[in-house]
Amino acid sequence: MAVQTGRMQSRFVNFIIEDSGQALREIPVDSIGIVGVVYEEQTLTAFQDAVNGVLPGMPDAPIDITGPWDSSAAQTASASGVVPALSGSHTILSAINGLSVPLSMDIQFGVRHTWMTDEPQFGISQSATSGYLCVSYTVDASTMTYSARFVLLPGSSLPAWGTAAES
Repeated sequence: MAVQTGRMQSRFVNFIIEDSGQALREIPVDSIGIVGVVYEEQTLTAFQDAVNGVLPGMPDAPIDITGPWDSSAAQTASASGVVPALSGSHTILSAINGLSVPLSMDIQFGVRHTWMTDEPQFGISQSATSGYLCVSYTVDASTMTYSARFVLLPGSSLPAWGTAAES
């Protein structure tokens, strides 16, 4: 099937994170915060300037997610064009929260269907010196939802947009 173009829908976005055993897992998400690289701004404005002027500072790429609390068993991540095989969010996130081992992360954007290779994705493949860390995992017992935050390991390469799944 040829890759499609058009408007994306959230139901075709996959969130894939490496678990504590270094296997890629897809977990259920309701929302994913801003995806991409952001730069802090250093102001260079003087009193006589007509408009504010800034210089981009150091890049960052934090990822915040929320979703339903789920304790299902871990499942192998699906391949290109295959409906996700979801692992339990609690099963995966509780085991990686606070670890100092960098993890692969992949956010895949299917265009009008389940994600396929050659469609947009954002992420990073882990190495000994690059990857994401889960620095927060909390559960709201009143709604049975979770929140998690991921930040880059200090000194990491920047995650990037691409069209092939991370490993």
